[in-house]
Amino acid sequence: MKIIHALEEFHESGVPIVLAAGCFDGLHIGHTAVIKKAIEHAKQIGGEAWVFTFSPHPAKVLMPDRAPPLIFTTGQQSLHLQEMGVNGCILQPFTIDFMKQEPLDFFENLCNSIPRLSGISVGADWSFGRNRSGNAELLTRLCDERNMFFSAHPEVKWKEERVSSTRIREAIKLGHLAEANAMLGRPMSTIGSVEHGEKIGRTLGYPTANINPENEMLPPRGIYAARLRVGHQLHNAAAYIGHRGTFHENKPQVLEVHLLDESDINLYDQRVEVSYIKYIRGDEVFSDAEALKIQIETDIADIRAVLA
Repeated sequence: MKIIHALEEFHESGVPIVLAAGCFDGLHIGHTAVIKKAIEHAKQIGGEAWVFTFSPHPAKVLMPDRAPPLIFTTGQQSLHLQEMGVNGCILQPFTIDFMKQEPLDFFENLCNSIPRLSGISVGADWSFGRNRSGNAELLTRLCDERNMFFSAHPEVKWKEERVSSTRIREAIKLGHLAEANAMLGRPMSTIGSVEHGEKIGRTLGYPTANINPENEMLPPRGIYAARLRVGHQLHNAAAYIGHRGTFHENKPQVLEVHLLDESDINLYDQRVEVSYIKYIRGDEVFSDAEALKIQIETDIADIRAVLA
């Protein structure tokens, strides 16, 4: 998948381009519906489907002190867009000057930068331009005038309420992982690099990979049935988020992963992705290492049953 970092960097394509436009934090089932519409139409006309999104997220610029934590990193977003079949992604810098563009100027800039732009797909509530004055109604008219395909996908609901990144963040914060995963359409995940830790797990017979997370948002502390992506391979795993209170007091929170079956894989310095399949239990402090080891045995059995 091609990635460019400004609309002006787009190079003329020999095929029609269909854009899916939006913020897309988390790529939840509402976002993917918008993107799939662009992919479907691109295939119909022998073109390419591209995503137009922003970096940084607009909230980071408009309200930096109150911006919510992002569910995904840019790297995760790109990875999952590629898996969906997206041909390219425009990571448009979001600035105050960009925000002040009139909607018509923004649309003209799109068309001038992408001469073979043949369609746009957005969510029905998407807005753009100065004071968010551009909307789906305006885009419908502008695309009609240029004989371009346009789709404003209606809101996607889960349990009779609109799916949104805000709603998913709240579910994650409350530990409602099953709800968050249902709205995401995939397990919530964390990406990061494997670093050397204190090797406490190894002394218990359960070696762990210590992961330095790049994500702004993690699920609550506890034990999770998980899968670890290493390159293109997925491995069954147990994940732990917590402070290792049995061994330490007032230590920083860690993310550790134990591979259930492959113990000879060298993970150090690799970037990996942890997908949280199911919450098993909360973070606990045990009387000693032996009591913790007994509990880990139970946890591993429970996790194997989940992942089976």
